[in-house]
This record gives sequence, structure tokens and C-alpha cells, in this order.
Amino acid sequence: MALLPQMGLGSVVSVAPIEVVLPTYNGVSYLEAQIASIYNQTLRPERVLLRDDGSSDGTQALISQLQQRYGTWLQVLPADRNLGCTANVNRLLQATTAPYVALADQDDLWLPQKLEQALALLQGLEARLGASIPLLVHSDLELVDARAQPMGCRYLERQHLNPQRIDPVDLALTNVVTGCTALFNRPLLQMALPIPAEALMHDWWVVLVASVFGQIAMVEQPGVLYRQHGANLLGSQGLGVAYWRHRLKQLFADPAAGVSIRATLTQAEKFEQRYGLSISALPPLLKLPRPQRWLALLQLPADQRPAKHGLLRTLGLYGLLACLPR
Repeated sequence: MALLPQMGLGSVVSVAPIEVVLPTYNGVSYLEAQIASIYNQTLRPERVLLRDDGSSDGTQALISQLQQRYGTWLQVLPADRNLGCTANVNRLLQATTAPYVALADQDDLWLPQKLEQALALLQGLEARLGASIPLLVHSDLELVDARAQPMGCRYLERQHLNPQRIDPVDLALTNVVTGCTALFNRPLLQMALPIPAEALMHDWWVVLVASVFGQIAMVEQPGVLYRQHGANLLGSQGLGVAYWRHRLKQLFADPAAGVSIRATLTQAEKFEQRYGLSISALPPLLKLPRPQRWLALLQLPADQRPAKHGLLRTLGLYGLLACLPR
């Protein structure tokens, strides 16, 4: 697909048939820099679609200023009410029309060649597998602090996640694809939409669809500077002693501490309802009386037996499965 040259604030750049969806909510501190990093890509997207979800910190006023600066390249969808993160992204994705779509967060910074590298990999897959196959590419992230200063590590390393574990049985429990690094094609989007309310996160749902019906690939170099700051909805927590102490305290003190695994299994059930394919053996297992669950786990075939990333995580999962009420 041809790349079109375009004048851009004093320079000539190549414009790719990519749309970027950018949900915002109380992001006034970082939004301007993030949009600039998207605009200054070596391969500029055709447009950015933005929808604010009811900010109260000056984000909406900033968006008006940015619209004047970038013109029609920055398209702002009406903000009729607060939808929540996943529903907000769902609305943005449904408004896209380009052959390729990228997800963005309001507080990150994109490295200049992010889209160029991702599109090259994605179009290479299309040439090999066919343009009708649902495809997604992603990358790791460089962690930076609130001032965009390097923290000396990458996201997947800090979280002890293996990006090669992209089979549906693994992704049903742990998503190794960070949405703000993802680029995917129109066939994947058409198959994944609409994102259901039961989805834990919009990117997780899209990744599951790609894993089952298409293919996922990873760009070698990180394309995003991933800010760590106090207002992150999700961030890189690491797996140190403090993390495990906090998790154990939660489990002992709060009967609802297993809500995350319940939500994960609800997402898997919704996937099976929509597509008629099971991606996890755990939802029916949780409906068994607690004394029977361990035996049922041991009787599962090896390729269906749940395992998270690392022994401690897997033991924690098995403990929750054994203890949670039906």
C-alpha cells in the first residue's frame, strides 16, 4: 500500500494508512507531549481519533488548543458521557476506517520509528499469510519516570513475563501484549468488535482474538517510553518482596481478593459464548465444590493445565482456585 508524502509543520513526511485511537481522561500533564510524539513519527498516521471520557483537570481545554494546532489530523469524537476505559476505546475503534489501527495511551511517549517498524513487520506477515488473516504486532516498552527519565529496564523484564507465551491457553490467564504498543489490521478489528463489557481490558480482548484466529508477532525494539507515575491506571509494579507481601495481605484480609481471577475467567467464558471456542478449562472447574477442584486440575491434560508466568504466580493461582467460593 502506497505511502503518501505530506507537508507537516515545516517538513515533508510519509503518511501511512494508519489511524491511532487515543482515549483520554484527566491527562492534561502529559497529553500534549504524547500527541507530538505521534505526529513526529517517521511514518505519520493519517489521523488520530481522540475521545475524552469526562476529564475535570483541564484536559478538555487542552484538546481544543491541540485541535487548532493539528487541524483535521486530530479528530475528536463527541464526549456525551463517561463510559469507562474499555467502552471509550470501543467507541473509538468503531469509528476507525483505516486498514491499520494503533492503540495509544495519553501519558506515554512514542519513539520516532515505532509505527514504521510495526507496519513493516505487519505488512510482511500479510505478504506471507494473506491480507485477510487477523494480525497484531506489538513491542516491549522502555520504562521512564514522570519526567521521561530512563529507569534502566523494560516492562516485560520487570514484570517477569515471557512474550513467547501467546497460545490462547496462556493468554486466557496472562496478557503479555501491552495495548499501547499494538498495531493491528482491519480483519482483526472486524472480528474483535464490539469489545464486550465482560472484557477485562480492550487490548486483552483483541489479543485473544488474534491468538485464536490469526497471528501475533513482536517487534524487536521497544517503541514506547512507558511513564511510571502516581496516576497510572496500570503500571509496572515489579515482583519484589513488597508486591508479594501486599498480595498475601489481600488474600488473607479480603474474601473478594480473588476478584481478578474471576474476571479473567468471565472474560474467557464470554469469548467462548461469542466464538464457540473454549480458551480455558478453568471456568467450569471453578463451579465445582472446592474439595474437588485440585483433583480436577490434576486430571486436566498437560496442554490444558493452567500455568502463569513463574512458579509463585502459578502457586498463587492454584491457591485461589482451591479457596474461592463458587
